Amino acid sequence: MKLLEIAAMDLGGSAEDYDCGDDKVFATADPSKHLTFAQAAQRAIELGGKYSGEEMNEDMHGITKASVTALAGTGLIGAAKDKHPSKGLPPALATSFIKIELDVETGKFEIIDYVGTADCGTVIHPQGLEHQIRGGGVMGIGMASLERIVYDPQNGLPANVGFHQAKPPSYLDVPLEMDVGYVDKPDPTNPVGARGIGEPLMGCAASALLSAISDALGGVYFNRTPVVPDMIINALAEKPQSYKTLQVSNQ
Repeated sequence: MKLLEIAAMDLGGSAEDYDCGDDKVFATADPSKHLTFAQAAQRAIELGGKYSGEEMNEDMHGITKASVTALAGTGLIGAAKDKHPSKGLPPALATSFIKIELDVETGKFEIIDYVGTADCGTVIHPQGLEHQIRGGGVMGIGMASLERIVYDPQNGLPANVGFHQAKPPSYLDVPLEMDVGYVDKPDPTNPVGARGIGEPLMGCAASALLSAISDALGGVYFNRTPVVPDMIINALAEKPQSYKTLQVSNQ
């Protein structure tokens, strides 16, 4: 509605005479009369008040108010009234399963099967949900097996300064197909009925991969992440590990 009001101010008529599409707000009777979204955002900054977020509905959640305040004056700001009743924090519940093939000569392994399942509450966008489950799984695989961050013990700065030094997962590091599942049952503690998805699946996938490595090695526990090939080779050779007690959380 604010976009339509700004267009009416600048181009004439009333807000009801305008519509939005193709990154612009235009007159329905004459689409050549239009403002781009960028132009409308700039006008919102100039107009201030409710258009730029410097004025807002007071009947909003405190976190939403803080977010609007932080963004005020940067463009066209809109925030919906969201002061719904809440009975607590919705839990994040999920589980993952991973199967691997481990090469005992090189310490390398291939993930050949992955399943991630989320008790996600109400499913709002099925395709987006599936992408979050898979994305969280990919990030968990990186946490468990690839992204080894090294810190300088003198100044605490990371010695890894590029992706090639702390490699995130690529298509070659994850299964060709990653199966997903979910429980479409509303959470009773919030009005939308939804729960968190992405981050829980990170921890689940990391735990599942570490458990698969441990199982392949007959029950070896490394007590740190990531578990990389040299650590696996040392475990297979029954040699002491090169690392010491973890002093800094690197995840």
